[in-house]
Amino acid sequence: MNDNNISLIRGDSGQFSITVTDMNGKEVALNDDDVLTFTVRRTVRNPNIVLQKIITGGELTINPSDTEGLTFGAYIYDVELKRADGYVDTIIPPHEFCILEEVTY
Repeated sequence: MNDNNISLIRGDSGQFSITVTDMNGKEVALNDDDVLTFTVRRTVRNPNIVLQKIITGGELTINPSDTEGLTFGAYIYDVELKRADGYVDTIIPPHEFCILEEVTY
């Protein structure tokens, strides 16, 4: 991960720590009922979701099976927080999610 852009070799495992912070950079505690969702699409306006994961315990885990069928190239992802009280915030706005070529598969 570099400046919130993610590059991952197709079919590999990936684990990324996600921390929610306020405008001052102070970490925000999440409640058990709050949900962080990672969503990948081919483009921002493409209606088809390529990959979607619920982030648990502050860790985004991408399994080999999540990407092994994807076409190499650039995608777009974001991370959205939905709090139990109805508050919604896209904590990571659209950034690049790149699926890199693999040699060993």
